[in-house]
Amino acid sequence: MLGKNLPLSYFVNDPNISNSFFLGIPALGKVGSIHVDTIALSLTSMSLILLGAAVITPRLTSQKAGGIGQILLETYYDFIANLTKEQIGSGYKKFMPLVGGIFIFVLVNNFLGVGPWKAFEAIPGWPKVHHEPFEVAAATTDFNVTAALASIAFFTYIGSGLVTHGHKYLLLYLNPLNFINWIIEWLDFVIRPSTLAIRLMCVITADEIIRSVALNLVPVLLPTGVMAFELFIGIIQAFVFALLTSIYIGLTVSHH
Repeated sequence: MLGKNLPLSYFVNDPNISNSFFLGIPALGKVGSIHVDTIALSLTSMSLILLGAAVITPRLTSQKAGGIGQILLETYYDFIANLTKEQIGSGYKKFMPLVGGIFIFVLVNNFLGVGPWKAFEAIPGWPKVHHEPFEVAAATTDFNVTAALASIAFFTYIGSGLVTHGHKYLLLYLNPLNFINWIIEWLDFVIRPSTLAIRLMCVITADEIIRSVALNLVPVLLPTGVMAFELFIGIIQAFVFALLTSIYIGLTVSHH
């Protein structure tokens, strides 16, 4: 993405496309900056996750040793279970699907962006819209995606606080008598989701910029090392996002 998202209006207002698919509906372009490439790449990531689950699930067994897929799935389950249990406590199981879903979605999206895709844009016939090449990049370079993920985490831990503590939790934000604590709570209210969204977007975007520069400077060997580093960073950022989500939920449900 790198700030060059392809808005829906590009597709709808492109005569080559609108004449074929949106004949008589030119007003669709007024929807605004819906990033079609981000949506496409997010759907691709989700499809890969579901396909992987569909392939592994029928091969699961409890009677004998499973294959590589089962080993990976069990390792992943144990990882998410330990992560959420350590941060949230006894009620961790109901939050495992959320934390696990966030982790795998961010991870696959980060990995999807790792590749010499910029070099592919020079290939004749590469898809273009209004002379803008379709850029294969991690959807997590789009603030819309990271903000949406942060919002899911935000509403989850706020909702958990309300369910666990009821009106007492609201008093943390509505009672300014203890001014210092009141300010701290409101700062957390704003800073936590903001940092979740901005950190992920900035780090993955920086990685993709570094790869683009490496491809331009030394298009053969250097990008390989850069992409290996990107895979490592992709894992770390998925872990950090899932970890912080678990920490925020744990702090909220234990808040008193």
